[in-house]
Amino acid sequence: MTVLLLLAACRKEQVTVSPEEAARRDSLAFHVAVMPVMDCLPIYYAERTGLFTAEGVDVRLREYMSQMDCDTALLRGRVEMGYTDAIRVLEMQGDSLPLRIVMGLDGRVSLVTAKKGRMRSLKHLNERMVALDRLSTADYWSDQLMLRAGLDQAAIYRPQVNDIQLRTMMLTEQLVDAALLPEPYATQARRAGHKRLFEPNDTAPRFNCLVIRKQLRTDSLRSIQMKHFLAAYNKAVSRLNEEADRNVVQSLLTVEFSLPAEVADSLTLPVFKKKHQTRSEDADKALVWLRSRERKTKQSARDSLFLK
Repeated sequence: MTVLLLLAACRKEQVTVSPEEAARRDSLAFHVAVMPVMDCLPIYYAERTGLFTAEGVDVRLREYMSQMDCDTALLRGRVEMGYTDAIRVLEMQGDSLPLRIVMGLDGRVSLVTAKKGRMRSLKHLNERMVALDRLSTADYWSDQLMLRAGLDQAAIYRPQVNDIQLRTMMLTEQLVDAALLPEPYATQARRAGHKRLFEPNDTAPRFNCLVIRKQLRTDSLRSIQMKHFLAAYNKAVSRLNEEADRNVVQSLLTVEFSLPAEVADSLTLPVFKKKHQTRSEDADKALVWLRSRERKTKQSARDSLFLK
């Protein structure tokens, strides 16, 4: 009888919510562009475990496989908040659609080389193909690695592979010589026998972040939603660092992140940080690097990067 009553209640809800009402609810929801990368795991976890609902905010995740697609969703108004990095924000920043960084994220990427290449040092990258996404954290590190190796910036070929899972597959199938990969895909590739040749240390610049359009700061509804989103995010971080439901985490890693079960089961999670801001010196490095690539990025774009 209880089951029948529950089914009836579900059917009633389905009947009473018209397409117009569903569209109205969706328009009032807080949409966030995410990628299946470790930076976004607390967001996935908060959504899966009901932390957003408990905070009283209706969060709708829009998942994309590339940072560029997250940026497009933000620029076209499909989402209120998006996952990107300070390099991309400075590149997109403009008077017509000013963007603001809400919080910083780890965003580290590793250089993983294909096992067939037998590359033992950065110098062995000379005239090799290194897959990455253009004008991004990965692209920044491709230049830094050439400097460390004492090689010319043009010493490597840089095929642009924006889809992070496709980039990982191209490395694991040895269709490229190396790739710059975020977690958990760097670990996935390493478990498949490929070599992690470089990973930034804890003092390295961190560019990745969550951003909003400046106009949302004057929208009382969106400001309240963002406040509750960040509160739920912090709770998710606490749980992931202390007492996360491992079954939920493994489900997210295998379903949303498409990791093989054996990798998801044995993956060591990083220590996540609660809401914090991107360091100003890292934003400065992003600006300097963009200019080294002959991008006409204004100092005013850097000065207006952060929420007041």
